[in-house]
Order: sequence, then C-alpha cells, then structure tokens
Amino acid sequence: MTIDWVAKALIVLLLFKPTSSWANEIYINQVGDDLVLEVVQDGANNYFQYCTNGNDSNCKDVDGNAHNQADGVASDDTTVKSNTVGDDNKVVVAHATGQNNTNENITNIDILGDRNNAQVLFSNHSYGSHNYSNQPWGGTKESNIDIDGDDNIVKVRSNSYGEAESNIKVTGDDNDVRLFQRSMNNVANIDVTNVAGPNTINVEQLGSSYQDTATNSYSLTQYCNNVNGCTVNVTQN
Repeated sequence: MTIDWVAKALIVLLLFKPTSSWANEIYINQVGDDLVLEVVQDGANNYFQYCTNGNDSNCKDVDGNAHNQADGVASDDTTVKSNTVGDDNKVVVAHATGQNNTNENITNIDILGDRNNAQVLFSNHSYGSHNYSNQPWGGTKESNIDIDGDDNIVKVRSNSYGEAESNIKVTGDDNDVRLFQRSMNNVANIDVTNVAGPNTINVEQLGSSYQDTATNSYSLTQYCNNVNGCTVNVTQN
C-alpha cells in the first residue's frame, strides 16, 4: 500500500483471532506533511511497515535489512500509532525528521504479547546524493513504546539534528531494549520490569556528528528478579 496525500488522518483496523492461521502485512510509504496514522492489529505473525520514503526497497528491517537511512523524503509533523495484540508480530516505523526546527515526528507503539519486534528509525543525514541532502533537518523526534510480554525486542535509532526523545516501558521476561540517539538534545526514559528471566538494555547517546556539543539525559528504572542478574550498558558522548 502506498499513500501519497497531504494533510490527512488515516486509521487502519485489522482484527484476526489469535487461533487463526491468517496473518496480514501492511506497507505504507508516505510523502508529505501533517499525517496522523493509526494501525491496529490483533493476532499473530502480523507485519506493519511505515516509511517516509518513495521506495520501499530501501525501507525494510527488523531484520529484513536493506534500510538506507539517507533516502528519507522530507516530512513535517507526522504521528504514527501502532497498537498490536498477539504474538510474533513485527512493527517497523521509519520517519524522515522534517525540514525545520519546529516540526514534530512522533511514533507511539503499544504491544501486548510475546516474541514481538518493534523498531523505530528517525533519520535524514545531511549528506548523500538524495534530493534533500542540503536541507536543514531539525525538530523533535519522539518515540513512545509500551510493551507487555516476554521475549520482545525493541530497537530505536535516532540519527539527525534537533532533539531526540525516547520513552520506553517494557514489562516481562527476556526482553531486549536497544536505544541509539544522536542529536543536539537527547532524552531517554526507560522502565523495565521482569519476573524471572533476564533483560538486556543498551543505551547510547551522542552529539550530532556535525554539531558535536549535545545535552544527554536519561532515566533508567529496572526491576530485575533474575538470579543471574540483568544487563545494562549506557554510553554518553
């Protein structure tokens, strides 16, 4: 599915019983500003991919690879909401970061279930051969992720100017949270609770590679009940 509208609101609702053998795949390529998109999936083995990109061959992962982060199309003030209930689902949201310092691109992901993968990418490097390589990227890149279940993987990568904020809450065992932020102002709030199995958290916050002075802050709360402990790695530069 390809969406090429401006100033729009779109809701996609797909419900499948968990016992059904059917699964659905949703692919949305977005060009333009002011999008509010909500996708609801209920069931197992579903896939949702959103890209601000005119060519979905460059917009894959988790972990279908082939994600060229320099090919984003300019897009201001976009909100993408994904609500998933079920197991073994994948959600991938890839934003362009906008052309001005007042825009906001926001991702909200809620998942209830086990063995799910959620990935958020905010990118627009100010180099490369694409049409937007010389534009002044900025604004706020915000991700809000709430997962309740076991064996889930969360990946958030924000690589651009402006500000990056990530709010991640995970409840369950054997979950893996990986956060990378590179911007002028990085903010991370992470809350992880487990019952028995291990959890792994990796946080890396860096200044923009073109504006190296950055403000980094994070709040990390972890309740670890695993006898072998849980893993936390934090890097700031």
